[in-house]
Amino acid sequence: MFSRTLGGKLYCIHYFRHRKRYLTPFNYILQSIRTLIILFSERPSAVHVQSPPFVCSLVVYLYCRFLGAGFVIDHHSASFSRVWDWALPIQKKLARRAMINIVTNQYWVKIIRSWNANALIMGDAILDLPNGTPYPVSDKFNIVFISTFSPDEPIEEVLVAVDKTPNVHVYITGDSRNLDRGVLANKPGNVTFTGFLPENKYIGLLRSVDAIMVLTTRDHTLQLGGCEAISVGQPLITSDWGFLREFFHLGTIHVSNTSSSIRKGIVSIQNEKQKLKNEMKCLRVSGRQEWECQLSELRTLAKQVDRR
Repeated sequence: MFSRTLGGKLYCIHYFRHRKRYLTPFNYILQSIRTLIILFSERPSAVHVQSPPFVCSLVVYLYCRFLGAGFVIDHHSASFSRVWDWALPIQKKLARRAMINIVTNQYWVKIIRSWNANALIMGDAILDLPNGTPYPVSDKFNIVFISTFSPDEPIEEVLVAVDKTPNVHVYITGDSRNLDRGVLANKPGNVTFTGFLPENKYIGLLRSVDAIMVLTTRDHTLQLGGCEAISVGQPLITSDWGFLREFFHLGTIHVSNTSSSIRKGIVSIQNEKQKLKNEMKCLRVSGRQEWECQLSELRTLAKQVDRR
């Protein structure tokens, strides 16, 4: 979304299909080399880099220091995970060197500013998504649970809730090879694991179902899947965190990450589907307006920092 809006080139650099911990150091070495090759080949005057991993920001910083370029760090909430505590001194230095640090809410702004670094709140853009390829769904009330099988997703609670709600069918996206085989073997009959879908099929699935569900056990986390629900105008079920209540304040059912609460949320969204769809249209309009304001602020701040 940033590369499209700002007219930049997008590079997603990765190696090794499977997430094996012992491969991580080799992955970072290969990614770092490839990133430097691209940067010195393209010679950009400004770079927008996503974190985590902080290693990518470090490589971009080295390039920018060598050529006098500027860079913006887009911090996802996992940037602040305890997993990265050992690298905190490096992260703080990188944040101070960045022109702007983009975060999703005021909680992270306070942390970034405590590092004496510039911070700006920006949510995910509410995009104009294509129609996609129609996805065949059941004749029940259909829900897509957007998943990457991350540790913060209450997958098993979802399966229990769906098993107790036989009049719905839930499609769970993401590469199911990252899921425990026992969970896969014991899935309810009204659950389909779609595997990782190409973009057209994925968007087609979002448009074909009756509602979208995105859950996280981690507070202060903005969900791209929730923003995609706004983009396609679908009612949303998401976790009951204060930040998510504030961001998804229309067209949304908020649940705790327990099977009983998730089941109640499913029943509620069935009963209130049309009302929630209408609310989501309003949320889409206000979300687009807010994104344009944030984008304008980003451009203004970048120019101010660049003049110093």
